[in-house]
Amino acid sequence: MLNVKKISEIINLLFTPQSLISPIPIFSMTLFFISCKFTELSIAKLNLLILGVFISLVSSGASNFWNHTNDLNEDIKNNKKTLLTKNILKLKDAVLISISLYAIPFILSLYLSITLNRPIYIYFSIWAFITWWYSDKIFFKKIFGVRLKTHYVGEIITYSIAYPAYTMSIWLIFSDSVMKGAMISLIFLCFGLSGLFLKDLKDIKGDREAGLKTLGVVFSPPKLIKTSCIFLILYYLLILFSINLTIFNVKTVLIVIPFFYFLKNTFFHFEMKKWAIEKDDLKNIKSMMTSTYASFIILGITNFI
Repeated sequence: MLNVKKISEIINLLFTPQSLISPIPIFSMTLFFISCKFTELSIAKLNLLILGVFISLVSSGASNFWNHTNDLNEDIKNNKKTLLTKNILKLKDAVLISISLYAIPFILSLYLSITLNRPIYIYFSIWAFITWWYSDKIFFKKIFGVRLKTHYVGEIITYSIAYPAYTMSIWLIFSDSVMKGAMISLIFLCFGLSGLFLKDLKDIKGDREAGLKTLGVVFSPPKLIKTSCIFLILYYLLILFSINLTIFNVKTVLIVIPFFYFLKNTFFHFEMKKWAIEKDDLKNIKSMMTSTYASFIILGITNFI
């Protein structure tokens, strides 16, 4: 039976790890602000914003929770304290919660697809399928014989499909411009791949002990950070290029501020050291996150006002 403490810990798992998608819905808010001007605001658009934010938060939480449900052994080896590692929540209950969390945003995306006459549910279904398979070792692994997250090829395939599909599904809630959405999806794909090459760094020991072939296990930290930086540079360059295509407002050129901040504090810093990594370099890696958070805020504000 669920009590207040257990519900609180479930919510904590939904928002772990924290990202630009949740628990603060910066991702969906940015897409909404790009899709309309302040002068175009209406009750109908605000209702769509609420639905978009809700779908984004619940779906992100579903993906996180399903990942934790399947990562029980790895979380134990990495000494992570969760409802599952502490045996407070049974596996069968966690599976039911995961299915429910995936079902709620899917039903809403289907409803919006019908009412708005946009293929939202198609893109959402693609995202839901690939992220479920990415984590799944209970159902899909038995069917396909592989769990995508256990090998770096599977990680890259998942992110390459999931990020643009997810971006399009949320974007189409706010706008009917498929072409504009496609370009924005490409931009956020570069952002997503940049994050992918960094995400396994903290779990290298546990992944290696579990026999996984993740990016963090197969490739050295310097190579991962360098590749991550390259994708982040592409992310910024595509945004600047999109200004010329009138996808973004000309004021979006302010994006060069976090871009230069990232180049100075991260890319050039490691380039001068020939990508050798030391303990004190953690702050320079964190500068990448500071830069991307600032870039999302600038993207939203400059296109909304």
